[in-house]
Amino acid sequence: MATLDVQQARSGTADPLFRRLLGAAAGAGGILLLVITGYLIANTLPLWAIQSPFSFISTTAWITGIEQADGTTLEVYGAAAALFGTAATSFIAVLFAAPIGILGAIYLVEFAPKRIAIPLTFLVELIAAIPSVVFGLWALGDLSLRIRDSIEWWIASTLGRVIPWLAEDPGSPAADSVFRAGFVLAIMILPMIVAVSREFLRSVPISLREGYIGMGATKWEAIRDVVVPTARIGLIGAVLLALGRAIGETVAVTMVIGNAEGIPTSLFLPGSTVASKVASNIGEVISEVQLSALVALGLALFLLSFVISLIVRLSLRRFTAIKAVS
Repeated sequence: MATLDVQQARSGTADPLFRRLLGAAAGAGGILLLVITGYLIANTLPLWAIQSPFSFISTTAWITGIEQADGTTLEVYGAAAALFGTAATSFIAVLFAAPIGILGAIYLVEFAPKRIAIPLTFLVELIAAIPSVVFGLWALGDLSLRIRDSIEWWIASTLGRVIPWLAEDPGSPAADSVFRAGFVLAIMILPMIVAVSREFLRSVPISLREGYIGMGATKWEAIRDVVVPTARIGLIGAVLLALGRAIGETVAVTMVIGNAEGIPTSLFLPGSTVASKVASNIGEVISEVQLSALVALGLALFLLSFVISLIVRLSLRRFTAIKAVS
């Protein structure tokens, strides 16, 4: 009894301390988020003194010289091309990676035997750990040529007849392109979609599958009508998490997108993203306003990533509530 009383006393002392430590850690994270946000906003003020946020977002050229009445030239900055490149590459990446990743996760959970599922799962996790610079170097070499001679050629020869953005003849393409950057991103985010989707599919109660099959449905019908709808919020969350990774990727995209100015007339031409624009220009800053413009790009990317993370969080909360009810 004495030993039990001592253990309870220690537990009563340790629990409040542990809660305080966890609260301090959570508070430190929140404070860090506020500090980063405040720093970004404060360092964009020199830019807002000469142009509005709407002008910054809608202007296509990164640097435009406007002659003033007193004969001086005022430089204004534009993020439209970088935002377009970010949206285009992210959309291409999700377009390729989302269906393949979800179908791959369904195979690992529902069809693959353990002797195959275990090594494949390990391989997926291993691919996810490869540094982005390795993907960039691969894309600069053999992968870029294969994409040009196969996927780009097929898309341009079929869809290019009806979609102007895909009409560029890839027979003599540029060395880099928006499409190639998006395809490299698809390869990079694919393991994330597979891994996260797999966990949500595995969390679907086995009783739901067995009950539906017991009513006469086939295994595929149980997957289509029960498993996927039950885990759909989690699958959407997996895609959104991968989208956040694609939006913020810097190294690999910078190496293969070409970092060209302006909005390209075709996805097979070079372009730029927010991350690649910041990475390629940060070493050439010559004025406070130019640095402020780069920080404004970072702020736009930060806010976009924050919104995506918030959507994922709300989606996961809803999935948890649905699972608890079921």
